[in-house]
Parts: sequence; structure tokens; C-alpha cells
Amino acid sequence: MIKAVLLDIDNTLLDFNRSAAETIKSAFGELGLGYSNEIFDVFLRTNNMLWRQIETKEITRAKLHSVRWKIIFDELGIAADGAEMERLFLNKLEDFAIPVFGAVDTVKYLAKKYKLYTASNAPYSQQVKRLTKSGIMPFIEKILNFEEQGINKPQKRFFEECLKAVLPATKEETVIIGDSLSADIVGGKSVGITTVWFDREGSFETHTDICDYTVRSLAEIKNIL
Repeated sequence: MIKAVLLDIDNTLLDFNRSAAETIKSAFGELGLGYSNEIFDVFLRTNNMLWRQIETKEITRAKLHSVRWKIIFDELGIAADGAEMERLFLNKLEDFAIPVFGAVDTVKYLAKKYKLYTASNAPYSQQVKRLTKSGIMPFIEKILNFEEQGINKPQKRFFEECLKAVLPATKEETVIIGDSLSADIVGGKSVGITTVWFDREGSFETHTDICDYTVRSLAEIKNIL
């Protein structure tokens, strides 16, 4: 019987892609730079690459913040200050908290039956503000984020700390829901908790052996929990 639900935030509860695109447009406007869809495409590819390197311990978050926009500007041939853009991006992202379709209704449903926790690698204060803006925060028991200890998903230790936080619920009574196979699903499996993959991109046919359950929309979670 499930008692505790761990929820990923970005691209599970909050639409990071849409929020990031609006953030970049706002920051570019402040810097007097023109915006195009190509810029977001390069951002997304670069950002995903850097976060994968964090997951595999190749780089730190501090390194990501120091190089992310320099890499993007260099690829696009834009003569702008990467450090200033990073500062603006982080500050402005807190203003954009666009829920994934169905997220608020799903969280309200789950909160009636289970204790809900978020499990995220993103900065703690940023996620608190974004979840509050989205209206989701009142349904969350606690945000589980171990950035001060330098622990990130999918490290086994991250999920071990999560299991300590959800006590008295046991690992058999805990489930994680997330969009990332590498961070959420593989990480959850490492400590033996039930995993639900939110397959936003519709590619689940090739990965059904990795997770316990797969959903294509958050509404489908009601069929599982």
C-alpha cells in the first residue's frame, strides 16, 4: 500500500520548457537582444547536456551556471555576457511557473490519499517560489532537495535521503513520478521504490522494461494510484 509519493518538478509538475522560453525572451529583451526559436533550441540541447553531466558527476551545478550561457552564446555567435545572462535567467525563471497540463488536478487528487513530496535537483528557493506561484505548494509536505550536501538525482544517496524524509513510510510504500528515465526512474529503482515514468514525449514503447508503470498524461496516474 502506497503512503508517500515523490514528485519530480520540472517537466512533471511545472512545464520547464515553456517557462524557460518565456524567461529567455524576457531576459533577452532586457539585454536588448533579438529572440528566435533557434535560441531556445540551442538552450534546451545545451541545458540537457549539462544536467546529464551533473547526473553523472562530470560537472557541478556551479560549473553549469558558469558555462551554460557562454556555450549557448558561442554557438549562436552572439556577443553578450554569459554571466549576466545566467544571472537574469535564474532570477526571472522564478516569475514563470506554468503547470504541466493536469498537474494541479493530479496533485489535488493525490494529496487526498497520500503524503506528497517533491524530489528535485533544481535550486531549493527557486522551486519553492515557482511551486507557490503555481498553486501546487499547499499540497506538498516537503521539498526534498539536497543541493547543500552536493547530492543530486540519480545518485542512490539522494533517494536514500528521500526515504529517510518520508518515514514512517517504507520503500515498499513509496513511489516516484517523474519524466526523466535517467534521473527519476533509474534513481528510484536503485533503492527499490515503485517508479512511474511520465512519458511526455510519447516514446515509452522502447522503455517499458525500465519502469514499473508508464503514463502519457498526468491524468492517467489516477488509474495507478
